[in-house]
Amino acid sequence: MNIKINRNSETPIYLQIEGSIKNQINSMELFPGYKMPSERKLAEELCVHRNTIVKVYSDLVAEGYLVSSRKTPEGYFVNTLEESGSFAKRFFPLAKRVRYTLNRKEKLFFNLYDLSRQNKDYISMGGLVVDKDILSFEGTENLASKIFYPLADENERLKRNISKLLVKENMYVNPNNIQISSETNQLLNQLCELFLSEGDCIIAEEPLMPDNMALFRNKNLQVITIPVEEDGMNMVILEKMIEKYHPKFIYTLPACHNPTGIIMSLEKRMQLLRIANKHDVPIIEEASQILFNYAGSKIPPLYAIDKNQSVLYIDSFTLTFPYDIKIAYIVGPYDLIEMLGRYVMITETTINSLSDYVMNEIIESGYYEKGVKELVSQLKKRRDLLYNELEKIRDKGITCKLPDAGLSIWCSLDKDIKEMQLVDVARKKGLIIMPGFVFYPFGYQGCGHLRLSFSNCGEEQIKEGVRILSECIDICRCTDN
Repeated sequence: MNIKINRNSETPIYLQIEGSIKNQINSMELFPGYKMPSERKLAEELCVHRNTIVKVYSDLVAEGYLVSSRKTPEGYFVNTLEESGSFAKRFFPLAKRVRYTLNRKEKLFFNLYDLSRQNKDYISMGGLVVDKDILSFEGTENLASKIFYPLADENERLKRNISKLLVKENMYVNPNNIQISSETNQLLNQLCELFLSEGDCIIAEEPLMPDNMALFRNKNLQVITIPVEEDGMNMVILEKMIEKYHPKFIYTLPACHNPTGIIMSLEKRMQLLRIANKHDVPIIEEASQILFNYAGSKIPPLYAIDKNQSVLYIDSFTLTFPYDIKIAYIVGPYDLIEMLGRYVMITETTINSLSDYVMNEIIESGYYEKGVKELVSQLKKRRDLLYNELEKIRDKGITCKLPDAGLSIWCSLDKDIKEMQLVDVARKKGLIIMPGFVFYPFGYQGCGHLRLSFSNCGEEQIKEGVRILSECIDICRCTDN
């Protein structure tokens, strides 16, 4: 069996083995009925303790990937789809509990993000925070002096303005199909509250943002992750997981996947819509980085090419207008938006009409589109600079591809570089970087990763940050030796 173990990874070895076997089953490399190696044989092959394989096989049986036979022929066999059951379902109390906890990965992610956002003593490559110094919404300085009393219905006015902006994305929507909220995560939370129950399944792309995973996990949802390829999520595995787990939603970021920066191809977008329609599964399409596209040509959003009203489109102004004005919105079928609107009225104690007013003035004056155009131009320069600086230290064991979209570069590390050690050493030297393992809720195999953001760093900070990173890689390798 082709199982590779990275003994320097933050992912426990047993999870790496489990993940590799799952991937091979999902991709049909291991076909239904395939007899797995014995516990002892696989342990010897991978140079691990037999108890490790015992746990791996036990977990895979519990999750329905394998079946165990004590009769002739004895052993472990790859399960067939028809025989697979909901082995991982749990019993829940009758009274729904409200709770919010963070696991180790999620805590680390939020801590590094907060350092990136708040602490100016560091070079900030950890969080997706846009540098306010490069924003150029010229002509808005006197906007505050015009505000005496908010206009009658700024929320409805904002919906009309959003519908006009969406035309540029080939989306022609009525304001009645739009609901305003404060953050994309809040909209996700509201959708989960309205349409999902504890134990329900949701499918998401992997790598997956830790804040979204924390939201899903704390609502006791079953999260099934689909690996992302060079042109978007693996559609073969997606359809197989839909047939097996019957999810209530598919959550995807086709315009710019976070953290990899991958743009889903048009072919895969069409395929995703066909699969979703075939199995009657709605899609949540998040497009929070859709404007940070440096490729020149753009692919229409799923919502624009969907003909079955199966897509909910979520976006935000947080990254394009980061002046502490939090406005997000969702676009969808009228009945759903009306229901969501009622829920928002009940759950959100305040509606910030002042923020809506400011955003409306910025959009209608033309400053927003002009400012976004300049912002994207400046960020493209920073992306190119960070990529070129990283290319200079490629021989040290860190590689990357130039992303066509997004606010960060996804890097791969040689197997002998320990991610967490590198993060700790860098922080002590004044550089915040985000380790890749926090984006894999169930662990991953192979080499480690880093997500390096360029959105909150000036030219000199980018150069100095890569210099520090290079030095830290040398330190980590010397420490190991």
